[in-house]
Amino acid sequence: MTTLHPSLIATEPTVIAVALSPRSWRSALQRHCRDHVADVIVLPVRDGRDGLERSPQLFIVDDDTSWLSAPFVVQARESGTVVVGLYDPLEADGHGQAHLKRLGVEHVAPSSLSTEELIDIVRRARPVDDVNDRFAAQVVDLDERNPTELRRIVAVGGPAGAGATEVSVGIASCWRSKALLIDVDETHPTLARRLGLGIHPHLISAIDAHRGEQMSLSADPVALEECLARTALGGSRLSFDVVVGLAARDDWSLVKAQDVADLLVELAARWNVVIARVGPQLEDLSRHVDRFGQSRLTVAKADRVVGVCDATSTGLLRFVDWLVDLLPLVGETPVDVVLNRAPRSLSARTQLESQLREIAGPRIGSIVPVRHDPRVERAAWDAGLVRHGRFARSMNRLARSIEESMIEALPTSALADVEENS
Repeated sequence: MTTLHPSLIATEPTVIAVALSPRSWRSALQRHCRDHVADVIVLPVRDGRDGLERSPQLFIVDDDTSWLSAPFVVQARESGTVVVGLYDPLEADGHGQAHLKRLGVEHVAPSSLSTEELIDIVRRARPVDDVNDRFAAQVVDLDERNPTELRRIVAVGGPAGAGATEVSVGIASCWRSKALLIDVDETHPTLARRLGLGIHPHLISAIDAHRGEQMSLSADPVALEECLARTALGGSRLSFDVVVGLAARDDWSLVKAQDVADLLVELAARWNVVIARVGPQLEDLSRHVDRFGQSRLTVAKADRVVGVCDATSTGLLRFVDWLVDLLPLVGETPVDVVLNRAPRSLSARTQLESQLREIAGPRIGSIVPVRHDPRVERAAWDAGLVRHGRFARSMNRLARSIEESMIEALPTSALADVEENS
């Protein structure tokens, strides 16, 4: 005989949205409510925004739910939904519990609770009626934003394995003014691991924060600056800020390309330059699904594109295939090329450069050969930066070249502002 939990008897069903989780609490809660609690509907959801559109009374998430962010919690409160966060009590450092509280989750509990105890948590976490009264309109301060003509976005990409991650990190570390490096690679987001940074907050957190500011979700919004990556492995102190990529590769479907493009424009209004590490695939699949949309739209938004080519005959062919997809997206935007791990022989490097210009024609800007440097591999293992040697010198020359070309393209009235920002 089906029994109703006394705290959940209502005239209409209580709708609980639950984030998909590999932990046992989710399947146990679903089975228990299906078999014993007639007035509770449990809806498993893959995306917080889609889940809120189904108007649940409560939303149960994990501390490792990839799309969980402070703006989502604010949006849930705004819509009258209570968020309950579950953390792994076996984590010795208590990171999961602290992460949930930092995001503003009011009801935090260990995931080891029994189903009955979890339902008691649900009962005590009933939505309140005065939610809207606790949130005032937000006014965005525009005083410190960069003027439109000073907003600069540099996209760095290339075929898989060519070294675009190292080049993007190198450019960011050599930029003379404050730079922000963002990972928009939807296939292999690697900046977090490369630099020893935590995977939370990440790209989706920054998108949600930007959306929260636009929608004026709270009087105390989560600023984009709070979505910057934090050191996790004790890597080098960085001279630039970072927004890491997706926590899981499968999360690409949760991100709309236009949201990434809008975020880049906003970041460029706050940082002197935004360096975006794009994915290796730029093929247009929008007829079926916008699989590589965020990388495609990023290079289209960029003021400068840096393509990284592995300096071998095979690497050159792969790079040309990448250019075929890139060039229709960038219009007249210059494309600089890094010949990575270039051979020592001057004649061999010259031959590669001439072949590249012969194939690609005038669309190619500068070509920068970068010799192999063992410091790069050591820095990758140590989650550090390459501060000396031939690679560091090449990245410094490349960063100066890009920066100077951008300054030359500015109107005369903006040059004074560039010097001030630098």
